[in-house]
Amino acid sequence: MSSLPEYVLDSGALIALERADPRMTDLLMQVRRGQARLVLPDAVLAQVWRGGRGRQARTAALLGLKPEQCVKVPLDTESAKRIGVRIGESGHADVVDVQVATLGEELRAAVITSDREDILRVSPELKERVIQI
Repeated sequence: MSSLPEYVLDSGALIALERADPRMTDLLMQVRRGQARLVLPDAVLAQVWRGGRGRQARTAALLGLKPEQCVKVPLDTESAKRIGVRIGESGHADVVDVQVATLGEELRAAVITSDREDILRVSPELKERVIQI
């Protein structure tokens, strides 16, 4: 776990970044100053990536951050198995939501999302750490 505040990004956070939401712009500036760290699950990237041009230039720039600024989390076989178990336990079938919620729990990080209730359905313990964007 990092000593910096960590934020797991859901798809809504990336969309807000693309739309130049001031909250996401401010967070990105904090990250660049070394005051916070982002966590980007590959499943989230897959859900929103459309080539990196136009408005997605901001997401492309986020991908260029150093690993200590933005950790990219792969969706490997072991992660897929854990997510599958959580889907069965929670009854929530969205792989992205489950990966995001699971990372929020594991890292004790805040989760930035546009789907607060979906994240909480998977992990009610995140109630105080979910940031609605």
